[in-house]
Amino acid sequence: MKERIKGRENFPTKEIDPDNFIEDEEVKTMVENIDNIKFSQEDYYKIYNCVHCGECESEEERITLKQKFLKDGNMVEGLDQMIECFEKYRTPYPTNKMRIKKPRGLAKNSNTLFFMGCLSTIRIPRYTEHALQYLMKQKIDFTILDKEICCGWPWFASGSMREFEICQKENLEIFNKFDKIICLCPACYFLFNKFYKPAMDKDIRFEYIVDYLKPSKDQKQGAVGVQHLCQLMNRGREGVDKFVDKILKKSGYKVIDVPHWCCGGGLGYMHRTDIIEAIANKRMIDFDREDIDYITTYCVSCWWILKRFSKLSKIKPKAVDFFELIL
Repeated sequence: MKERIKGRENFPTKEIDPDNFIEDEEVKTMVENIDNIKFSQEDYYKIYNCVHCGECESEEERITLKQKFLKDGNMVEGLDQMIECFEKYRTPYPTNKMRIKKPRGLAKNSNTLFFMGCLSTIRIPRYTEHALQYLMKQKIDFTILDKEICCGWPWFASGSMREFEICQKENLEIFNKFDKIICLCPACYFLFNKFYKPAMDKDIRFEYIVDYLKPSKDQKQGAVGVQHLCQLMNRGREGVDKFVDKILKKSGYKVIDVPHWCCGGGLGYMHRTDIIEAIANKRMIDFDREDIDYITTYCVSCWWILKRFSKLSKIKPKAVDFFELIL
């Protein structure tokens, strides 16, 4: 595999923690012999040395290893608290209260649902408000739920399938009322298409918000570096980076080429936060350039990383979310 950044592994966790990185072939061999494997607590650092960027060819097999790790009675840092929050709120957070301000004129009823996700509505409300404003400015007919149930990604990516299956069952009952669902989060988009759709009673289209992007009518200015989405490009949406760059260019921005590398946010911020932080810090170095005015992204998890770590790293460019750039 050709390296995208000279001297750096394309697999982010192999770059950061090579001693605990499991190669694809070894992962597949382990899954083939899963019944003969007994994991111990010491295996945690290897089994959870993954941020689910989809760069490798064994992402789903790595989930299987996590399931077995838990089945063997081992502990994962923070998972008990997440499950406790799940039982109370159906989110990984100690609340299910949306912090977003709903824009005026939002339709109460529609055949199209805009599913925002718990990270979007609880942790990064301003980003989500800009996305809502953008869709309304494009005159897209949609509605939102008064209260969302998590898509199940935090538990799916942890290997804790009971909670994921409950999320799926409860969401399916809600989704059957709609004909189309627009996702703001790529993890939601992935799970809905991969696992929800085959279990549905009706044919519902699950789309990602990138499909609704158009150039700004007002010409903008500035040089932009973009964190493109591993969770789209590595899961069947090749070429989305070129499409998004074209939107920015037609809006008047100069797009600065920053070779793609994971930001560390594909898993969210849980479990091996040491590797997440190390990946994020290294990615901020890539963006810390004098010729970039803004860094941006169209992923909720990437945005949380960019917003938090650009400040911690004190890099020169300002983090501005994609929807704010083209509103």
